Amino acid sequence: MALTESIRDQKLERLARGIARCRRCRLHLTRTHAVPGEGSSLASVMLIGEAPGEKEDRLKRPFIGATRPFFDTLLRDFKLSREDLFITSSVKCRPPGNRNPRDDELRACRENWLLKQIAVIDPNVLVLLGAIAVRCLYGSCGKLKELHGSIREYRGRTVFITYHPTAGMRFPWIRKAMYEDFDRLRDVLPGA
Repeated sequence: MALTESIRDQKLERLARGIARCRRCRLHLTRTHAVPGEGSSLASVMLIGEAPGEKEDRLKRPFIGATRPFFDTLLRDFKLSREDLFITSSVKCRPPGNRNPRDDELRACRENWLLKQIAVIDPNVLVLLGAIAVRCLYGSCGKLKELHGSIREYRGRTVFITYHPTAGMRFPWIRKAMYEDFDRLRDVLPGA
């Protein structure tokens, strides 16, 4: 039975409070704030990045740092709205020095928070933004250069893999690949 928007919102708020208090891995020791994610509890598409950066850690919001202009333009160019999506990260706390999250940190966040968020939102499509997001759900499964633009399955859900927006912002060839990937993503989006 599908959950109503009100019930989903309440469940996501409970998860957000739990994420804010979480001490299940070492990342809580150096964070300013946890970043649970944001967007619609009725989202049919959930975007999963890697980890909060410095600005995200300070303001408790995903993808609002240096990557935001590129990320927002990418979404707008494909007629996607932050308000209609749910945007989160593989880990909810900023790793020290912006290092990559470690396997135990990814596992702790996945099992305690990310999978529960996915269950509540019940999206049709998960978009994995970068190698860390792929590693979070699948473990090591190849090079992103070979995986990007591919459609997979995870626990009965459609998964679409692309690069992380920070890489797209920095490298023109990745930006071009992301635009090609997002063009292909349209084929798997609900209502496409």
